[in-house]
Amino acid sequence: MRLLFLSTLISAFFVSLGQVNAQKTQIVNSTIKQVTIYRNGAEVTRDISVSLDEGTHELIFKGLSASLDKESIRLSGLADLTVLSVLPKMNYNQEGEKSKTMRQLEAKSTTIKEKIAFERGMEQIYKQEEEMLIKNQQLGGDKVAVKTLELKEAIDFQRKRLIEVLQKKLETSDNIKKWEDSIKVVGKELSPLITDSQKATMEIIVTVSSKKAAQVKLELSYYVADAGWYPSYDAKLTDLSAPLSLQFKAGMYQYSGEDWKKVKLILSSANPKDKSLMPELRTWYWGLPNDYSQYRAATKDDLPGDNSITEVSGFVKDGQDEPLPGVSVTIKAKNVGAVSDANGFYQLSVPANLPAAQRVLDFSFIGFKTQSKPISDRRIDAIMQEDVNALEEVVVVGYGGSKRNARDGRAASASVVKKESIGLNINEREAPTSVTYEIPVAYTLLSDGKTYIADLKTEQITDSYYEYLAIPKVRQGVFLNAYLPSWANLNLLPGDVNLYLENSYVGKTHLDPANAPDTLSLSFGVDKSVSVRREQVKSYTKKQFLGNNVTENRTYRIALRNAKTIPVKVVVRDQYPLARSKEVEVFDKSAPDAKLDENTGKLTWAFSLPAGESKELSLRYAVKYPKSGYATRE
Repeated sequence: MRLLFLSTLISAFFVSLGQVNAQKTQIVNSTIKQVTIYRNGAEVTRDISVSLDEGTHELIFKGLSASLDKESIRLSGLADLTVLSVLPKMNYNQEGEKSKTMRQLEAKSTTIKEKIAFERGMEQIYKQEEEMLIKNQQLGGDKVAVKTLELKEAIDFQRKRLIEVLQKKLETSDNIKKWEDSIKVVGKELSPLITDSQKATMEIIVTVSSKKAAQVKLELSYYVADAGWYPSYDAKLTDLSAPLSLQFKAGMYQYSGEDWKKVKLILSSANPKDKSLMPELRTWYWGLPNDYSQYRAATKDDLPGDNSITEVSGFVKDGQDEPLPGVSVTIKAKNVGAVSDANGFYQLSVPANLPAAQRVLDFSFIGFKTQSKPISDRRIDAIMQEDVNALEEVVVVGYGGSKRNARDGRAASASVVKKESIGLNINEREAPTSVTYEIPVAYTLLSDGKTYIADLKTEQITDSYYEYLAIPKVRQGVFLNAYLPSWANLNLLPGDVNLYLENSYVGKTHLDPANAPDTLSLSFGVDKSVSVRREQVKSYTKKQFLGNNVTENRTYRIALRNAKTIPVKVVVRDQYPLARSKEVEVFDKSAPDAKLDENTGKLTWAFSLPAGESKELSLRYAVKYPKSGYATRE
């Protein structure tokens, strides 16, 4: 009896111990709290609140970006938790996870395809019957006489039956057309749903051990590659007496598969792709490889070039030149795409950092052959070719949802919106190796590949100054330049600069701080209110021949005029020729008030030109050179 009691007690103890140590599995909801966007990629931080009992737990985080870098996963706020394992894995929606609407549409599609197959079968039957009736028009044999009544009855029968067969063939053809139109309608609704169900996501399974029961708050962070931002600037010159205004802007984009809705957004100039390993010199033996490639940066910043295509649109039609609505237009292997509307029109954004090899559009629709077209133009049209075999077994690929416009009935696809500039009060912080800009309001950045422009800050460059630069030997125009001596204090990054003169756009230039001089200059183009003219003074120009040599005297007059109502600073540049050999001699040089660089022969005049006044400059030199072997034209 005592043994039975002891055995029962031990069993109960192990059952209790098993219940304590049993691993509990739960799917954990998380919300994106903060995103730090780097020049290439972004770090996503999620907030998690979960109730845990004492023991081991398996926490499953679903619906994360498929472009998540597995090596970057970090879980913080653990407190009394011990992480036993972290297992990231790709997740593809299974058949059982389809929505009710999707299952209904698939059943409807199957039914329609069965009806099409039946009608095509009947079409073949009627065709065969028609052929049989035609072949059997000869009654009896050569030696068999057919009575007139029998002949009349036979002809009437054939005529009647042929008419019936023709009517059936027309009805069947109409039915096939009707069902094919129906399957297009179903495909338009089903296409985006199937794509969403087939879209890959990442899930992370974290096994933790909890010392006690508690409500735990955690943070999950990870790096995604399909995102980035690039800087641009608006340089505005409104008045020559006012400082230059420099507006900092950021073009942000992401196509990670996650929508970032109302999150704290931080822009960082850092690039996680850069190699962070400090280089060291190794002993080098001549004739053996001396490879230091592991220390070099992986990539440069992915900035949109002048000719890069960031938006693409077009029309999709069928073989009869009819608009084809509901066609899925996607960027190959990316979470970016659109669906053609009722007019067959589509429009989508192309991510700024998308590699050239991936700049390909896929056009897909139920019952039609899939087409691929390189993104080589801002407009790309497609004519879809019907795939008869696909009606029997169809794989549909689509993207996004479609909404009906109550006014005109058109489907609203994932169309491109015009780039909007959002003014924000940015908190700028300078780290030891990078600069960050914190956007102070909750920001939404959807996974659509579109570029959203945010105004980061505006600086009034108080030590900026302006000069008019003329090189009339090259071009008879005076350029207005702005100079920024203290640009190095502005934390500038490489990017395009849009130039505005008195609120009018006058052009674009590119800023490259790594190769900029001590004083940065921006040219706002030719100002026609300040003019320059350079001409050769013939009365003081002559050519003399002495033996095998020629002596040539040249004189030039440079005339400037300021038609503005304020004085301006003007810099004029010209040059003397230099002699490469002793055969050539440059002498009798004169350029009053000009500064000469003896090494280059360049001349510089710098002066202030009062409002409404003119000024003349003169340049003279003589050259002695051999008669042949020299070009004498300036």
